[in-house]
Amino acid sequence: MKKITYTNLLNRTLELLKKSGSLKAYNYITENAYKVKGNKAQIFNFRYALASASGLEREALNIMREAIIKKGFWYSYDYLTKDEDLKPLYKYNEFKDMINLCKIREEKAKKSLESKIKIVNNKGNKERKPLFISLHGNQENIELTEDYWKSVTDKFTLALPQSSQIEFSDAYNWEDLCKGTDEVKRHFKNIIKNYNIDLDNIIIGGFSAGCRVALNLLLNDNIKAKGFIFVSPWLPELNEWKSLIKKLKEKDIKGFIICGDKDEDCYECSKDFVSLLEKENIKHEFKIIKDLDHDYPNDFEDILNGAIKFIINK
Repeated sequence: MKKITYTNLLNRTLELLKKSGSLKAYNYITENAYKVKGNKAQIFNFRYALASASGLEREALNIMREAIIKKGFWYSYDYLTKDEDLKPLYKYNEFKDMINLCKIREEKAKKSLESKIKIVNNKGNKERKPLFISLHGNQENIELTEDYWKSVTDKFTLALPQSSQIEFSDAYNWEDLCKGTDEVKRHFKNIIKNYNIDLDNIIIGGFSAGCRVALNLLLNDNIKAKGFIFVSPWLPELNEWKSLIKKLKEKDIKGFIICGDKDEDCYECSKDFVSLLEKENIKHEFKIIKDLDHDYPNDFEDILNGAIKFIINK
């Protein structure tokens, strides 16, 4: 039986919503909400929106109260006032009070927010180590990302940048590509300055929209890397970047791409990217995971280990 992950929980809920309606989707995510590690604010968001869409207005308000009042989460005021699923709640004064509280929290969060980074460097600075940079996907964060990539710390210094662009509690995105690229570039310069890094062995990786930022960094010479490892890469500018892909060949950068054949968001994009790599004779491997949607594969740690060997070995 396939293990339920945070991303899979959200994907399966959306699939049920599309195929079977909001009530079945609500029941599914509610039943499995506490079985996964992930952004609890997002899970609460799915639950109260689906409850409202299913006519369970009081239940939706109870879930919102737990998320916003008890847990201290906040959600975008624009989203809360425009989402169709939440319209049945507009008539309740309690709903109005909670969205106004979210507005205050959102304004405060966006005023003081800066890009963060976590460095996992198990052996300190005495030993020169290769560097692995991993970038989260949209609506994700450092904590979620570290869980998937932490196995590399046996041999690498692991850098986990977090975008300054926040959507709601603990959910960050790379919507402004230039801003995100500049933030990671600054983090990279600071790492090189403050840590004992083997500059000949740097790998950059990421999930979904994080791959977009990573590829932009590579194509614009912001990071000198030996290779990249992309999981479910979301690359909307791929056509615009076609003429730059040859830079990967010129710099002898290897690539390893992982994507599920059920990934409606990124499978076709992944295949197009791989076609460009093939056209330019760029060394790469493409790992297609059967029946996987927009998520990490269950055996990702093993695949990651193989991907690193492919990139590091000459």
